[in-house]
Amino acid sequence: MDIVDSQIHFGPGGIDDILAEMDALGIQGVLVDEFWGLETWGPGYTLPNGTFRPTRPTVELAGALHPDRFSYVARVERTDPEVLALIRIADDDPHCRAIRVIPAVSPDELEAMANGGYIDIFQTCQEVGMPIFLFIAGHVELLHPYLDQFPDLNFVVDHCGMPMEAGVVAIEGAPPHPGPQPAYFEEVLKLASWPNVDLKWSHAQGMFGELDYPSPGLIPYLRRAIEAFGANRITWASDWGGNQTGETWAQLVHYLLDSDGITPEEKDWIFGATLRRILDWEKPAP
Repeated sequence: MDIVDSQIHFGPGGIDDILAEMDALGIQGVLVDEFWGLETWGPGYTLPNGTFRPTRPTVELAGALHPDRFSYVARVERTDPEVLALIRIADDDPHCRAIRVIPAVSPDELEAMANGGYIDIFQTCQEVGMPIFLFIAGHVELLHPYLDQFPDLNFVVDHCGMPMEAGVVAIEGAPPHPGPQPAYFEEVLKLASWPNVDLKWSHAQGMFGELDYPSPGLIPYLRRAIEAFGANRITWASDWGGNQTGETWAQLVHYLLDSDGITPEEKDWIFGATLRRILDWEKPAP
């Protein structure tokens, strides 16, 4: 099976180790958001206006060395005065295949999201043809007007769109994490009405409070997502390197790969084909 992980995090010196783990698990490719941890947040630097500008030295090197195995997202900040230029520069890099924004970690950014503050970012992404990945956990209803306004932009909703699980390391200034709220999944499923939305199936153990491997209680939720979106609009991610609920990378693969509750055809889409479609990332020749 062509397994492509749609979100991992790692940092300096980790390319060979990540490749070895990918080979051991049968993972053909990974989409990386370079991130060194909640405590350091880096890599990057702080601008004069106080905005942190992320950089991506490790994954840029990984993509150059192993283009069939590594692609990356460029995480940008709305308050960066050069944010639109940074999107266009990212589009020029053949190893960068999407933009990522994280409005759900800040009350100010959620307010901006609610009041049209992301219009310029989404407009630029649509113009250059870059998919946008969004951490909008527990606030997916804020997307509705943007989905109508930018029908040709591919939106990918991170981490099942659900409120973050309790107990994750706190980010300064972020809204509190209330713990699992499975009823909120009804709001997430409404997004299926817009054909330009895909769902990233990650952090599901914490989002739905199903922590006991192999987490069979997650399959009914995933089945509902498949019924609403179709498997061809759902992409699996381990969030390895940012996973907060203690699973190994192997467990995050096999709780779905070994499940009898998903058909082989659905697994083909969820584990690789959906992401390759979103990113226009061709499967390498045998």
